[in-house]
Amino acid sequence: METGTIPHYLLQLCGAITKALVLVVALPLTTAFLLTIPLPTTLILITSTLVIEYGAAPIGIGFGLHPPFVLYVLVCVALGVTLLLFDVFDIMAEHSNRVSQFLKKSSERAKQSSFLTKYGIYGLVPCVFTLGFYVCPPVSWALGWRRDRSILLIMAGYITISVVTILATMGIFSVVV
Repeated sequence: METGTIPHYLLQLCGAITKALVLVVALPLTTAFLLTIPLPTTLILITSTLVIEYGAAPIGIGFGLHPPFVLYVLVCVALGVTLLLFDVFDIMAEHSNRVSQFLKKSSERAKQSSFLTKYGIYGLVPCVFTLGFYVCPPVSWALGWRRDRSILLIMAGYITISVVTILATMGIFSVVV
């Protein structure tokens, strides 16, 4: 049995997955441990967030977790997944001619629209409200928008909708109305 060198993209992929696991699992569990928050409940919140995104906020609150901690876990999971998706797409573009050509063509098409070039990236905020953090990175990446601004807008939208969901779960809006 011959052994060869590990392909470069596998090392990059392992780095991206490791970064995501730290953000999605290690940080929330470490924080829960330090704050003596039950780890199984935190794992339930993490898993729920991976499945139903900001819709997991009522689950965390229902299990008796403090709202700031629920928001922290939601943000850690969203950021971890968002960064992982961007990293995976970058790796694919770097190592696949087909993907690289797709990115080039879609970016050129997006640049033909002055409206999309000027204001399109701001559509990520309402996009994360409706479609979630799994859809926004591919859209942003395919249209060639700046990664740092895209992540900032995705997270701003996600934090906003998460806070609204937490407040609604706590009944804050029923007191105001």
